[in-house]
Amino acid sequence: MQNKKVIALLTTTVLSATLLAACGSNNDANSGDAANTTNDKSTNATNTGSTSNTGNSTDTGDSTDTGNTATNEPAKPDKTITFSTITNYYTAGLQTAADDYHKLHPETTVNIDIVSDNTTYQTSFQAKMAAGGDDAPDIVHANLLGDSPANNVKKGFLLKLDDLVKKPNPYNNGTSLWDGINADYWPYAYTADGNIFMLPFDLVGTGFFFNKDLFAKAGIADAPATWEDLFADLQKLKDSGVIPLAMSQATGSDYEGWMVSAFLDWSTRQYVPETLVQAGDARNTPQVEAINAKVKYDVNNPFFDIGAVADTERQLALWKSGKYDAQGPAEQKTWSTLKELSKFLQPGYATMKDGDAYQLFIAGKAAAYWNGSWQVGQILKDQKSLGDKAFQWGTFKFPDFATPDPNFPGHPRGILVPGHQLSVTNKKDKDTVERSEDFLQFLYSPGEAQKVFTDTINAGQFVQGPSLVKGVTLSDEVNSYLEGFKVAGNMTAIALLTGGNPSAEPNATAEMKSLELQYYNDKLSLADYLKKRADLTKKTNEQYIKDNKLDLDPKTNP
Repeated sequence: MQNKKVIALLTTTVLSATLLAACGSNNDANSGDAANTTNDKSTNATNTGSTSNTGNSTDTGDSTDTGNTATNEPAKPDKTITFSTITNYYTAGLQTAADDYHKLHPETTVNIDIVSDNTTYQTSFQAKMAAGGDDAPDIVHANLLGDSPANNVKKGFLLKLDDLVKKPNPYNNGTSLWDGINADYWPYAYTADGNIFMLPFDLVGTGFFFNKDLFAKAGIADAPATWEDLFADLQKLKDSGVIPLAMSQATGSDYEGWMVSAFLDWSTRQYVPETLVQAGDARNTPQVEAINAKVKYDVNNPFFDIGAVADTERQLALWKSGKYDAQGPAEQKTWSTLKELSKFLQPGYATMKDGDAYQLFIAGKAAAYWNGSWQVGQILKDQKSLGDKAFQWGTFKFPDFATPDPNFPGHPRGILVPGHQLSVTNKKDKDTVERSEDFLQFLYSPGEAQKVFTDTINAGQFVQGPSLVKGVTLSDEVNSYLEGFKVAGNMTAIALLTGGNPSAEPNATAEMKSLELQYYNDKLSLADYLKKRADLTKKTNEQYIKDNKLDLDPKTNP
């Protein structure tokens, strides 16, 4: 049976700890999700403490009509609920919402508790809930909690929100959360057991930022759409005397991992249906079967597997079968392409943290920068501070190949998933739960959500991408930048096929990276690199199978 730590297995090795703190998990077992990403951004504000809303903040001056009215209920005694978030994760906008809510409900103070980093966030939550939950926050980011959503619900750490989402929302003219949030992304809100565990607030994606002024100086008029065009442009930029591309590959911010996963998804997504929990499997439930029975691979439908529930044992069985050749043409092209890209990276890319890579871009020393949609707010803020040194910039997607390749059918999907996933802590105190749910209804009203986005962008903080709250609009300028992150579907990289199982070997991720860098620096041939990579994958997968006593028959348990 799936181990409780299976979420670690299903996150591709190359993603390491980098995949979005921001990003969402898909039904506990979709390995293409950016489920537990790190916010390693030294360019962000340095508030590592915690702030509280005392209810005395001044009005923001935003005259937007939120449509919010206090309900005619008996007065409740004064109480504080705590919304726990990470430094710069909509903190300015959330404080606005907390203040606005307090004006409507003076008896309730919303404390916006700001935690410095992801590790502290998940460690603190798990410890506090294991101790009874009295000191745990009331509203949390479900994708930062250190375990799968299903396990956190089963342990009693998270509340099931099935009833809440269908209730009329008094702050949105009675429109329920279910009808007030973009319907395309509700499938991501279910656990493998069929329970709604979170409310999706926004989307998050990855792509390239580029300096239009430096591109123009190098004679490049348009953003590249293919890998061939990208390499030609990067060469022109290099010849012009600037760093063509800034991207970190250091431990903790190895953002190349998203590219590796995008290539793997592109070449293996036809195998996704056979890696899912199926009828007759020991792990099957009616809820899972209802989701997975609809999944049919279609090269022309990038959304074919949205919400699907994968099975680790089936993934390992696929790896064991050898159907996908980890040393074959697709892997050869993937790594040849990435090696070519490495020639255009900044000096020291193997150890340079993302914050330093970002500084090269914002200072105009690097012409392009690979990262995520959450950087839009930061760049907008930094551009204002640059004054007459500001530059024109834009974004573009993970490229296609100029000539279609049968080993990479269709088009690349990249990452595009719900980013902020908000949940309610399952507490014994019914009153606290009710106030927390009411605040979330308030937060997800179009007018208030609009203010959250606007105030956060104005503060240069963590806006991950387009809003999923219906009625929220962003400026044409912001939308133009976010366009570069909008891909069809979301990648489901079956990491066990080529990346192995790092939970079976603590040094596996570092060893994989060492092999990769040896290949990039011509110390290993492509053939030798792929063989050593496949050998390490075999070692870690077999160790995991042994440790968990798996027979690779999904109809048995384990």
